[in-house]
Amino acid sequence: MAGLPLALGLVVFALGLGAALSYRLAGSVFSHLVRTIATVGAAGAVVGAVATYLERLLLGFTGLDFDVHAAGVGGALMAVFLLAAPLEEAAKVLVVWPLYRSGRLIRPRFGVLYAVVAASGFAAVEGAIALFAVPSGLTLVRALLGTLAHLFFAGVWGYVLGAGRFRSSWFSVAWLFAMLLHGLFDHILWGRGPGYLTATLPIVFFMLLASLLVLREPAPELAQPSLLSKVPSNTFVTEVLGPKDHPVALRWVIAGAFVTLGLVLALAVFGVLIGRRFGIDFALADEADVRSAVPLVLLGSSVLLAFPLSGFLIARASSVVTVLEPALATVVAVVTLVIVSFLTAPIAVLFTLAVAPVAVGLACGGAWIGLER
Repeated sequence: MAGLPLALGLVVFALGLGAALSYRLAGSVFSHLVRTIATVGAAGAVVGAVATYLERLLLGFTGLDFDVHAAGVGGALMAVFLLAAPLEEAAKVLVVWPLYRSGRLIRPRFGVLYAVVAASGFAAVEGAIALFAVPSGLTLVRALLGTLAHLFFAGVWGYVLGAGRFRSSWFSVAWLFAMLLHGLFDHILWGRGPGYLTATLPIVFFMLLASLLVLREPAPELAQPSLLSKVPSNTFVTEVLGPKDHPVALRWVIAGAFVTLGLVLALAVFGVLIGRRFGIDFALADEADVRSAVPLVLLGSSVLLAFPLSGFLIARASSVVTVLEPALATVVAVVTLVIVSFLTAPIAVLFTLAVAPVAVGLACGGAWIGLER
């Protein structure tokens, strides 16, 4: 019975967060959607229970496990990326898909609304089952972070599904992106030791920032005659990222990648020197030791500082008119770091992939400041 209070608290948190977000997203039409929202949340809980049961059944049958200590790195990755991540994201799509087919997702905001509600029901059941199985503070922290991930990554493909002009291939890309990044998040969260939970912080930061941007948009009003007119077009997005009369300067993408890699290396060394100056023991970086948080946060903060600096320097040196070149340079640098990490220290691949979304965002932010206007 020790897990009952924790499970109930997690259920209240997940469903309460889903309800609060649905109220914010629906705006003045919330009262007209209460029944549908409740139905979607209940359906999300049902598919959450079914998906969790199927996961445990298949894991027992195959001998795989989410924990790297039980199944090894290869087995844990297979359990996440070949089973849990695609099954969970597909189950949530199954709940929202009838609303899409019936034309109820009349704008991206409503796609996010129903995807988040379905994910809140899913996360409530999944988290409650985990806390019943292993009632502990660590499991509670993991379940809370897992709830945030469920809601955010469902919102990613829900946004695209709600934008009717972006359906088909764009939805597939968004769903694949959400599934892969959610899988990476879950692998760090559930498959690794408590010392590596800090590796989820960049993704959590990215999720919170992106969520705030969506929630800042004005909620729909009943008086609006056509909400479809608010959906951005492919042309609009293309013009924002790179105007037609300003082709991508590949030389600055390549040069920017070298600048980014150089800054990453220099600031990583700087972080180590600062740590030694204040007596921080980097040998504590062990996933089974919670004390790993201090050296990992210091190194991670030092490395992340490289990306806004490189974005600013690239924008200033190249006189580009968009943030596309610094963003692409960051992508090239991150891919290079992933390859080098895989060949030298495979565990570093997790941290590199975890900071990738935040790295691109920081580079774009630094470039935006450095653009000549």
